[in-house]
Amino acid sequence: MERDGEILLEGAFLAERARSAGLAIVDVACVPAREVWARATFAPDATASDLVRILPERELAEIAGYPFHRGVLVRARRPEAISPGHALDAGLVAALKATAAPKDPGILPARSRVLVLPELVDPENLGACFRNAAALGCGAVLIGPKVPDPFSRRVLRVSMGASLSLPWARLSDDPQETFSALRARGFRTAACVLDRQAIDLRRYEAPERLALVLGNEASGLSAPWLDPCDDRLTLPMYGDTDSLNLATAAALFLYALSGRQ
Repeated sequence: MERDGEILLEGAFLAERARSAGLAIVDVACVPAREVWARATFAPDATASDLVRILPERELAEIAGYPFHRGVLVRARRPEAISPGHALDAGLVAALKATAAPKDPGILPARSRVLVLPELVDPENLGACFRNAAALGCGAVLIGPKVPDPFSRRVLRVSMGASLSLPWARLSDDPQETFSALRARGFRTAACVLDRQAIDLRRYEAPERLALVLGNEASGLSAPWLDPCDDRLTLPMYGDTDSLNLATAAALFLYALSGRQ
């Protein structure tokens, strides 16, 4: 069902998230029990009636490629990729719109957080990072050239569609380009590391604009990504625990540094 230039969304929730995000819907396949909802949502008039196909659950599972019980599959046009700079700018503008106090629209918000994931490899971790980032007020997510596709089916499922709405961009293989783009927009960079010599997260005085950089699940940040960071932060742990799941760690860092009272 999925073709080049398209993404596949599973279930009514992701389908509605795609529609809310303004994605161009190619077609909708659903079980009979979802027909009324599908037609009301995606084909409210007769001219769009051929957009929705009604299929038995067995055929829907064949299309999905595994036992499928969410009742809806939607094909949508893949959004165009944006540059890291555009993702950062979009995140700052979104943060400005979210602030309660009225501001000059030409002034970007002082406080902003960005998540940088240059070497992550697990799709479920990426999906969880997107979901955490969206929930904790992160402005944008920047991912490395070999990080999984944020629009892949697994990432979309785990992120609950957060990768459809949160600004993100894929980085080049030159870390200096990333750090230049961040610094040009006033961001300080902090590597999140397992290092007793690093700054205790609880004692860190965060700047107004901060980019948190997290590395590979197994090996952490490689030197080209670690060395240019302005600061190194660590999360103290009790007992014999020496690490946390990457997405869990990202959530804790984002929550602690969100600046919320």
